[in-house]
Amino acid sequence: MHAILNWGSIIGGFVSGALWLYASSVKVPTKLVTAYGGPIVGLDEMRSGFKKQARYNSYAAVATALAALLQATALIFQ
Repeated sequence: MHAILNWGSIIGGFVSGALWLYASSVKVPTKLVTAYGGPIVGLDEMRSGFKKQARYNSYAAVATALAALLQATALIFQ
């Protein structure tokens, strides 16, 4: 049981690292263009990039929490 919890923690750590690496590589456009008195073009692309980053960051945070929980449980049952 102890080995299973440790391996689960290790895998959770690698998954969270991979998710954060992917979240950091999501492209978010930074060039916003506006015509005189017109709408700002590029906000929708920026918003969708930020949403995608936030989604993968939250998945990574859950994986990290799971890894920490598994590690703590492994230490309790040691």
